[in-house]
Formats: sequence, C-alpha cells, structure tokens
Amino acid sequence: KMIINIYNKNTLEIIARPVISSLENFEKNPNLFFPDFNKENHIISEIEYQNPILEKGKLRESTKEELYKSKKYTLAENELIENGKIKTVELSEFEYIENNQIKYKKEEKIEKLKQELYELRIEREKKPFEFEVKGTKYLQHNRTIDQSNITKILFSLVLKFILGLMGKIAKGAKLDFTQVMGDLMNSEYSNWKFYTEDGSEKYVNVSVQKFIEMSEIMRKHTTVSMVAETTLSHSLESKTVEELKTFNAEVEYNKLFESEMKQG
Repeated sequence: KMIINIYNKNTLEIIARPVISSLENFEKNPNLFFPDFNKENHIISEIEYQNPILEKGKLRESTKEELYKSKKYTLAENELIENGKIKTVELSEFEYIENNQIKYKKEEKIEKLKQELYELRIEREKKPFEFEVKGTKYLQHNRTIDQSNITKILFSLVLKFILGLMGKIAKGAKLDFTQVMGDLMNSEYSNWKFYTEDGSEKYVNVSVQKFIEMSEIMRKHTTVSMVAETTLSHSLESKTVEELKTFNAEVEYNKLFESEMKQG
C-alpha cells in the first residue's frame, strides 16, 4: 500500500491523499480509490511538492526564478537577477545589492577607516621609543603620566638649582653664565625608570639635558602621530570605492609616520 497526492490542475492544490494498493491499480480504476477523480481536472503524484507547477502535463517543483516572478520568493541579500536567472554573488564588507545593482556603503567604510586611524594614533603615541643615556639604550614610554612626570621633575630640578644659585649669589659669588647653564643641564634626577627589550625595569640617573631631549621626542611623536592621522583621514574623502577597498590603514599610517619623523 501507498499514499498518493491528488492535485487540482487549476489550483495545483492537493485535494486528496488516498491510500492505494499500487499506481497500476489506481490508473486502472482511479474512482475506486477516489470517487471524484477526473483526469481532465486532476493529476496525481507520489511527491508532495511545496510549490508545484504543471508543465507539459507533468508536475514539478517551481524554480526560484519562477517563485520570484510570482512574488513567492524574496531575493537573499547576496542574490540578484542576471539574464533571467537568480545569481548568488560574494559581497565584500560594505557591499550591498539595491535595485539589482551591487553598491557600496562608502561613508560607512570611511568612518571605519577613520576609527582605525584614530586607534593607530593612540597606540603609536603610547608606544615605547628607544632612548640612550650614558651609552646605554633603554625603552621609554610616551604615556600622559610619563609626560606629566617629566614636567614635574624638570620643574623640581630647575627650582632646586635656582635656589642654590641664589644662595651663591647672596654670598657674593661671581658666576659664569656658560658654567651655570652647564651645571643646570647636568643636574640629575635619581632613579628614573626605564625598560629594556625583555621588559625588565632599569633605574637610571637622568640629567636635565636628557629630560629635555626625552620630552622633545615625546612631543614630536605626539605631534607627528596626530598629523599622520589627520592627513590620512582627510585623504579618504577623495578616494574612489576601489581605493577605499584596498586602503590598509596600518600600512599607510606607519609609512606616513616614519616619513614625517625623518623629515622632522
């Protein structure tokens, strides 16, 4: 025994599912199994189609194209119509299909790249740089707290030096300007913390002269990193879609940063 599906040829709806002994027996005497069966209006199938279509006297499942034309199928986000066929396309980030055309969310891509450039700037500003003191190279961070500490230390060293100088003047000492400036620049702060390549800490005595040099490097790093971000961010507006797709924020940022540092 088996179950067959009887379809109405006009509506293509299943109107009955009789249990039959065999297809051969049904074809010999269909009314025995379904009294209202009429070959003009009905057609049978062992398959229950989800979206049946009658073509040349035979039932089959509708194609996606046919369903789309009859508004029974909605194209997926990555599908479009090409030469009457539904085509699946691979969309890159920020691509979308509208009115059967692949389009690009240019402004969203630009905003993402700007955010990447901003994050690269923040990362670069904080990145340790190599700094040499008394023939030994160390790594120095460029964080806000480092900049603030250097400013405080310089103020403290200069103030201490001036107070000492005023004491000498009060005692009638004659001062040589060149000697005074040399002494000031050589004044040292004890145990400034540097880092080494392996991440260990080193405490070193650092002079006013070296603090000034260090501070200038920090200022330059901060300034150049901001210039690189701003320059590249502004350049994005004039780029084509293809240029935006291939724009590598990290590569372009590092390249411009290094170039600006060399020029400075």
